Amino acid sequence: MKKGYFLRVQEEAATRFWINNPTLNEARMAIEAGAVGCTSNPAFVSKLLLDESSRSSVRTIVDDAIATVFDDDLVAREVQRTMVASLAALFEPIYEKSGGRLGFLTIQSDPRMEEDAAFICDDALRNREIGPNILCKIPCTSSGLAAMEALVPMAVPVMMTEIMAIDQAVTACESYRRITARMRTKPPFFITHISGILDDYFKWYVENNGVKMDPQTLAEAGLAIAKKQYALVKERGYPGIMVGGGARSLRHFTELVGSDMHITINWKGTADVLLKADGPVERRIEAFPGEAVIAELSAKLPDFRRAYELGGLAVEEYYGFGGVALFRESFLKGWDALKSFIAERRAATSS
Repeated sequence: MKKGYFLRVQEEAATRFWINNPTLNEARMAIEAGAVGCTSNPAFVSKLLLDESSRSSVRTIVDDAIATVFDDDLVAREVQRTMVASLAALFEPIYEKSGGRLGFLTIQSDPRMEEDAAFICDDALRNREIGPNILCKIPCTSSGLAAMEALVPMAVPVMMTEIMAIDQAVTACESYRRITARMRTKPPFFITHISGILDDYFKWYVENNGVKMDPQTLAEAGLAIAKKQYALVKERGYPGIMVGGGARSLRHFTELVGSDMHITINWKGTADVLLKADGPVERRIEAFPGEAVIAELSAKLPDFRRAYELGGLAVEEYYGFGGVALFRESFLKGWDALKSFIAERRAATSS
């Protein structure tokens, strides 16, 4: 029997498939298709509320929590941990079989607290109690980097996320290498590149600033930065594994095949489509856009230039960088949706 697309990618390339914000059923299908990891973010539970079977489970967990916990913020965090724990259990056999190299489940909590390094640390340590394969997502901002300084020496596995600029990746890698220089055992370390969300931001910029650009040229922006980041990580021998995230098209997976990246994608509209298409495994990681494309993107998109060039962003600018702010906005909407659901259930059960 012919193996499916992702299993063939595993055999023919070093690229690995992760599933993003799945329902339990989607996670099971993804594992069967070859997924070796799973990502969740602060909007995870709000997405589960859109699936009727998952919504029922969330409702039960919320009702149990509000019976004894009177702070809705604490309820939201506990509900998220409970739902993540169910996913983590599905991936734990992969974690055990791989000796702790694969089978991770990421978690990132309350996006309103991203400027509070102490909260990020405390929350990460609490999240680690969920299971051995929990990977703590830390935003690559000044506060997140400060949290990383405290967590890595405690052997906490981290994924530095919200990375959309080369400078962010370099800062994260240099920091991890410095922190672990004297450590005998180094915890797992991952760095992201959120190509699709960055593309969404560039599309918004073009539409709102009257910029004239061929859509095919614009579509190269996020992936061009991702490929440059990957090449730089390899050239400098940086530690850790690069993760492709924020996929908004099939190309956000297929254009990175041939790398040893781990790429996380949604089940519906991406993973299921790639499985059905069952196309050939094509090595595309070295297929860089032409110089003319990079020149046009740099000339017409100031934030592309800042993200693509070393020295384009200072650390204190990471938090407010356009694509990063857009990503956080989606997290805030998701977290607010969960908080609203909790408030509704509290009102319903107290009446």
